[in-house]
Amino acid sequence: MPELPEVETLRRQMEKALVGRSVKSVDVRFGRKIFPSAAALVRAASGAKFKAFGRRAKLLLAHLSNGWTIVTHLKMTGSYLLKKERETPTKHTHVVFHLDKKEQLWFEDVRKFGFLKLVKTADLEKVLFEKEGYGPEPLDPSFTFKRFKMCVTARPHKKIKPLLLDQGCIAGIGNIYADEACWYAKVHPERTVGSLSEKELKGVYDGAVKALCASVKRLGSSSDNYRDLYGEKGGNVPHLWVYNREGKPCRRCGASLKKMWVASRGAHYCPVCQKPPRSAK
Repeated sequence: MPELPEVETLRRQMEKALVGRSVKSVDVRFGRKIFPSAAALVRAASGAKFKAFGRRAKLLLAHLSNGWTIVTHLKMTGSYLLKKERETPTKHTHVVFHLDKKEQLWFEDVRKFGFLKLVKTADLEKVLFEKEGYGPEPLDPSFTFKRFKMCVTARPHKKIKPLLLDQGCIAGIGNIYADEACWYAKVHPERTVGSLSEKELKGVYDGAVKALCASVKRLGSSSDNYRDLYGEKGGNVPHLWVYNREGKPCRRCGASLKKMWVASRGAHYCPVCQKPPRSAK
């Protein structure tokens, strides 16, 4: 699933390429994951201009000039692609935005888990963000170690890896960057928050921020289906410390990395650097 760096990469690319551009018309080829309806999206977007692009957690926000915002969750395989008007949409293209300058913007989703939701821009906070209960944004300057510590230590009995995935605790972190943060801090993914020292908590915080920033700089991690606005893979996968590197040597100690399941999610870790909790030994 595209996480914060991947969605942020798309946001930045769309901001640069599409702000001020007009939507001439909209074709919906698969409308079951459009809310409140495909017809509402067509009415709102047709004739409007892209005013700005935003992101909240893993949500991509396309703000239109008429006061509406198209909220997109890419889920597992969703993507936006900027194409020439002459190109033919694929069987996985759900929506085609016909733009000025003889270009198209496609929304594609192979597995059909992603969705588009039309929300009044002025109502985003109340109608969507408050309802979802999103935690702080980890790349925001206000996300200090003190704030991180307040978020996680409020749940001392929670295991650190699943808690990092909880969007109500911290917004935008998924499986990739939770694994990276734990490895950086030399913290086993099954450790409970209450068992972590101040130094270990600081390590998790630093690891999360460093991993997210590095991935944004490299245009995201294409470990599965993720592609950017131009259909290109992100460049961060070769630089990942531990995620999806099961059986490969730890970049720190050389031990063979392992994979386990924590709260029904895969977790990659180093059995030497990241000592398990006592009860798991």
